[in-house]
Amino acid sequence: MFFRRRTLPRGPLQPVIEVFVRHCTFSSISAHKKRPAHFSKENCYRNLISTSDSRVRFTHFLDIANGGEHFLKGQAIEISEGTESGSFLRMLDHVEKQKLHPDTIVYFLEDDYVHRSGWVDVLFEAFSLNADYATLFDHRDKYMIYPKLESKIFISNSSHWRTTPSTTNTYAMRYSTLLEDFSIHRRFSVGRKVTADHNKFCFLGKKGRVLISPMPGWSTHADPEFASPCIDWEPYFEGSVLCKQ
Repeated sequence: MFFRRRTLPRGPLQPVIEVFVRHCTFSSISAHKKRPAHFSKENCYRNLISTSDSRVRFTHFLDIANGGEHFLKGQAIEISEGTESGSFLRMLDHVEKQKLHPDTIVYFLEDDYVHRSGWVDVLFEAFSLNADYATLFDHRDKYMIYPKLESKIFISNSSHWRTTPSTTNTYAMRYSTLLEDFSIHRRFSVGRKVTADHNKFCFLGKKGRVLISPMPGWSTHADPEFASPCIDWEPYFEGSVLCKQ
């Protein structure tokens, strides 16, 4: 079966985004990556908090398997996995147990992203469109590596959007969608060191799920080669741009 049906709580929903952030003391899959000049994960964290508002709730996970210090020690749910896929699966299990309202927007986030102020409104807007999943990252590789990629274009109050075949393991969906697709999210992480996120979203797309990304991006991964285009992201990584635009 594609869908996993659950009995979920009903009733009035106050607009809320539940953000689940995965941090680690060391990541072997990121150690080789080029980073912006002023990149630090603490600056990414400060950017996230400062660009959020009262409609956003945070749960932080810290993978301590590889040892070392971290600025969130004692302030996050500590896990000991040592792999990206392991920490993702632990987060999935935690989120599944939360019994959130079906329409709650759940945002899975890795610890090396920065956001533009206004991203909260934009993410709410994404789910006013015909979308099952949304990313705030405008993937540069979709312009560079997929020259024949065709997309449907949407518009919300603050942004243009395009359909995209895949994204990283940082993305958002309604809680009901997550539960319906829960086995798929697990499948592409179980038995791996790194989640096969591209394959996962291609599979979801074949099942009829729609993933959209904004143009230009409202967030970016800390990878200069593939950063969301049209935005100067360096001040965000430096910390000189937080809530200011």
